[in-house]
Amino acid sequence: MFESDEGAYPTIARLPETLFIPEQIDLTFSGFGKEAFEILDRLKTNPHIEQYRREKEGIQHYLMSPFREYRDDLVINLVLPNTLPLETERNVFSRLLKNDFGAGGCHHHLWMSFYRPGYTRLRDIQLPHSIDPAGFSVGLYLGAHAPSILKDARRRIETGRSEFVVLVSELLSLSRWQFNYYLGTGAAEESRVVTAPLNDLPAEILKATGLWFRAQFERDEVIEWGGELLSYSLRAMQVIWPLYLFFVGGVEANT
Repeated sequence: MFESDEGAYPTIARLPETLFIPEQIDLTFSGFGKEAFEILDRLKTNPHIEQYRREKEGIQHYLMSPFREYRDDLVINLVLPNTLPLETERNVFSRLLKNDFGAGGCHHHLWMSFYRPGYTRLRDIQLPHSIDPAGFSVGLYLGAHAPSILKDARRRIETGRSEFVVLVSELLSLSRWQFNYYLGTGAAEESRVVTAPLNDLPAEILKATGLWFRAQFERDEVIEWGGELLSYSLRAMQVIWPLYLFFVGGVEANT
């Protein structure tokens, strides 16, 4: 059984050891244009609800509409062929407006992650797809919003440190990939960036308050690729999958 912050529930399927990607990608996603990044630039410069309101029509047309197409194609080309037991519709997208008690702040990045039934997007181990002014990223994230999962992840790292070092090193031997881990919280939070294969496990990882493994696709590349961004993202999902399995395991279906 998996155990969520909201209670235990039975696993409904065995996760595949590797992810299958169809030779012919079924593609409706047309990509993110320069307009999407220009909107995010302006939100970064002026991160307030007034700017969001001015951008609202463009946000829907240039950001949300293509991101929904991207989500749908991800379902068709990854989730369904691999029969992954994931929620792909309900509350899978983040919000640009901040939950800051009425202060009217606004984010300049938008992200999406499917999650396991019984969890929520924030309270599960995440496989996020994120757009911000710098480009687009795909990877795996565990953070403070899912404390029991993060605690379990640190325990898995400690007991399986050799396997973890090998998996992370294989990941970082590839171009575009990096590993961030975080120490502390709030204003005291510090970030460590790892871009080269590990020789050993840094002891402070066992105290990490967040773990983030990601492939970064640069802004100009994303604009040039158009809908082909999905192919790069699917490959990134294949690459990160062994590390996902390290954290969640592949468990027999409940019968």
